[in-house]
Amino acid sequence: MPLKKRDDSPYWQLHIGRTYRKSTGTEDYEEARRIAKIVEERLRRLKHGDRGAVSWKEAADRWLTSTAKPKKRDRWILDWLEPFIGIEPISDVADPDAIEALRQKGLEVGWSHSTVDRMMGTLSAVLKAAADWRMIDAAPAIPMFRPQRAEPRWLTPSQFERLCAELAMHQVLAARFAVHSLLRMRAQGKLRWDRIDFKQRRAWIPAAEQKAGRTFGFPLTDELVRILRAMRWLSPPASAYVFTWKGEPIDDFNTKSFQEAVSRAGIGPLRWHDLRHTGASWAVQSGVTLPELMVLGDWTDYRSVLRYAHLAPSHAAAAAERVARWAHGEKQQQPAARARKHK
Repeated sequence: MPLKKRDDSPYWQLHIGRTYRKSTGTEDYEEARRIAKIVEERLRRLKHGDRGAVSWKEAADRWLTSTAKPKKRDRWILDWLEPFIGIEPISDVADPDAIEALRQKGLEVGWSHSTVDRMMGTLSAVLKAAADWRMIDAAPAIPMFRPQRAEPRWLTPSQFERLCAELAMHQVLAARFAVHSLLRMRAQGKLRWDRIDFKQRRAWIPAAEQKAGRTFGFPLTDELVRILRAMRWLSPPASAYVFTWKGEPIDDFNTKSFQEAVSRAGIGPLRWHDLRHTGASWAVQSGVTLPELMVLGDWTDYRSVLRYAHLAPSHAAAAAERVARWAHGEKQQQPAARARKHK
């Protein structure tokens, strides 16, 4: 058995051939033997041209480097999966029984159905890439719980003003900016002064800082201009970022002080992201169409903006009236057409 111990490490080391040198990550000899058998079999299959013997970790690492914008959540999920399947051949991970076992592990540690689905989504993405790279014949079907999505939480104007009354000045400006710009929290925190053009009344967020992975430009309304001028007065002169606290850019607006203000205002539960929902809801109620909202908020999936469709009954009512008028006109034309036919 190719297992050895080094003086500088408590873990069993795996030595196979002249080049393979890796730690098993365990001090338990029996567990190290199990790992050694899996690795030896996988290397034997690779030697004979079986691409499905590539390890899960190798495939996952390749997927991370080839993805335009891997998310922090994906990295966290892959780190969580590695102790279970890191050394396993990708073809073994693609087995339906192995996939279901991973789903059950997620439930055993107390994850919600939606969190388990996120893990399954990352697993699916890696397996689809592995199929494209011909490591496996085809990506397997991935079981999902798909819990029903709750309606977006949004505030009425009076509720929003109650919230603002409990916030510090820099938070008030940030909250108003979130509602009127529809920016996501992380993108708002990365907004820089050199990406704001007051003359042309526009601003933009680079692709690397957008969830959709593409550069997003948005117009500066009178309200946004007023907010930005107030922020310029509050911000340190040398600051490159618009939203700062104690000279540092704000990465997370959903802080303890924000939640305490929500509690004092009596409008909880509320996340900072719900301010984006609030802005979208107000936009639809003011007459903005869903396609227009999709552009304003940088949504890439039309289903995302359909969540706000119920707030615009006037649009649907107008469309229904057009259908009714057309049908009524057709009914009037048909008797006249039959009368002409019988003459």
